[in-house]
Amino acid sequence: MEHTMKRPTPAPLTAGRRFAACALVALFATMALAQQASAQDDKLIEDPDIIIEVDGIACPFCAYGIEKRLKRIDGVAELSVLLEEGRVQLKMDEGATVSEERLREAVAEAGFEARSIVFVNEEVRTSSGVGR
Repeated sequence: MEHTMKRPTPAPLTAGRRFAACALVALFATMALAQQASAQDDKLIEDPDIIIEVDGIACPFCAYGIEKRLKRIDGVAELSVLLEEGRVQLKMDEGATVSEERLREAVAEAGFEARSIVFVNEEVRTSSGVGR
């Protein structure tokens, strides 16, 4: 008497299961990008134009979110998120300007609060609403 084990037929892929699978793939891809960004970001920028102190940066994913929002600002040439210090350094393009308000908005869009913003190079500071 021969016993053959019949493989179970996989359940059809419903819309809910497809969504869950896509969400997991997106989560893992985002985590990989965040780790890659963090590995590149923990370096000091020589002569930064702006230093932002941010409360609550706890992980590479946090850093990635802040980096993503700040890089959308016109004129940002280089950016470094220093996780352990809770600090972001910005280097602006030659002649570019930005307002403190715009920097605070970008940090808030990432879900954080800018505790302080120091314009090391006053030439990159502009009044509110200009240099967006």
